[in-house]
Amino acid sequence: MKRAAVVTELPASTSRDMDKFVVRLPDGLRAEVEAEAKRDSRSMNSLIVVALREYLHGQQQKRALLNALTKAAGSN
Repeated sequence: MKRAAVVTELPASTSRDMDKFVVRLPDGLRAEVEAEAKRDSRSMNSLIVVALREYLHGQQQKRALLNALTKAAGSN
């Protein structure tokens, strides 16, 4: 099942300009990332960056919704 991506492309930069961060992946996760990246015709790096952005965007939306619900519940 395909997910709608928040960001479909990474900004054009050279790898020298970008921050680097080493991540230790649990057994099997690298293979899953590699397979999904191949299915989406993108690099593993691009897939991981987009996944992180989607997660962070979702967290922001969740906080905003919880704040709105808390506010609405308090006004009753």
